[in-house]
Amino acid sequence: MRRRAGVDRAVLDAYVDDADALLPAYYDLAVDQYRLLADATTDYESFSFEERLASFFYILLDALDEQRPFVQNTFDTWVRRRSAFRAEVRAELRALLTDDDVVPNANQLVTGLWPVHEVLTIVTMAVVRHWIGDESDGQAATTALVDKLVSFVAELVTFGGVSSGLDLAWHIVQHDALGLGRLPIVGRWLGRR
Repeated sequence: MRRRAGVDRAVLDAYVDDADALLPAYYDLAVDQYRLLADATTDYESFSFEERLASFFYILLDALDEQRPFVQNTFDTWVRRRSAFRAEVRAELRALLTDDDVVPNANQLVTGLWPVHEVLTIVTMAVVRHWIGDESDGQAATTALVDKLVSFVAELVTFGGVSSGLDLAWHIVQHDALGLGRLPIVGRWLGRR
């Protein structure tokens, strides 16, 4: 595996005790690097959801790019499907999707659900797989993919229609604006009959 990844034996020995520790250690560092850079970024707390998600993708890909041949030869193993790396990616995405500073509370009724985190995790793994095979100059195709994906996800996650819709529904119920209180079952539920 070391030879396939193009890593010198001395470099490998300096960082890991045995080959079994190699895969998890390298991939775990990529997520740690994102956390460190996000924490060190001036005014990161003022970033929008879109800016934070873009930072996550670009920092993750930059970290993986440091050993691109290694990633190309090892990613499609258990790393992509069942690993601490995958779990850490999901945890970071969950933190982004449920951050009160950038995701409206009403939207968190959806973005806080496990399936949403899992779908975005699967999409993230697919982005990494795309990046692995991207031979365009500077991986421009991956950059375009990330930009479009981040824009789309940000639109969904920060969509103001959920909050507006809940506000409208609450107003309708409070004031019986649709006359639903006249219906026997609904009227009893609303306490009007």
